[in-house]
Amino acid sequence: MLSQPLKQSAGLAFVLLPSRLLLFLIFQSLVALVVNSWHIAEKYWLLTATLANSVSIILLFFGCNKEEKNYLSLFRIDRSDLKKDVFIFLVLTIISIPIVFAPGYFLSLLLWNDPNVPAEMMFGEMERGWVYLLLVIFPLTITFAELPTYFGYIMPKLEKQLQTKWLAVLLPVLFLSIQHCALPFIPDFNFIVYRALVFLPFAALIGISIYCRPALLPYFAVLHGVMDFGAAFMFL
Repeated sequence: MLSQPLKQSAGLAFVLLPSRLLLFLIFQSLVALVVNSWHIAEKYWLLTATLANSVSIILLFFGCNKEEKNYLSLFRIDRSDLKKDVFIFLVLTIISIPIVFAPGYFLSLLLWNDPNVPAEMMFGEMERGWVYLLLVIFPLTITFAELPTYFGYIMPKLEKQLQTKWLAVLLPVLFLSIQHCALPFIPDFNFIVYRALVFLPFAALIGISIYCRPALLPYFAVLHGVMDFGAAFMFL
């Protein structure tokens, strides 16, 4: 039997599963209201993501405090096996290179017969002031929001709550992948399919790796931030 605080944290874990997808839609809608154009709001997806990341961090603080835990403990590095963790992470990083880039290339060929279409749809013009600001804030907030939400908070709670343990990995991996169809949300069927699937193999690699070795979470979180800095840099 789970105690009341654990039941509450497990309940929050299920709520958090779709939370980021919904936050992306909500904040893009708010941006669209401000600029009076959904099409223009699509180009500000870095801002949408940053706002969603900020809310995710607040929710993680709330969830950890409910359990009388420190939110920053999610990023604690295990120094007892540091060299082994770093070695495994470096090997996984090398393995992940084709897993990150190949799906996007082949999906874009399948859906459009042109590997350049997704980038052309995502990286429109944005004011340089916003770009320089979000170039820092976007990757920083996503480091502390996305992977900690799915694999630092949700996955361990689902593992305790669900009888079928593999669902504890599958559900966060699926929702991590699917959330991208709303970042940005462009009402184009091919684009939605592309964004929902393009990161699925990489999400699976991260999820399985952290499930088997939780100490890898802070390393993957930093790697994620670095990768998204590269994505933000595309606006320049």
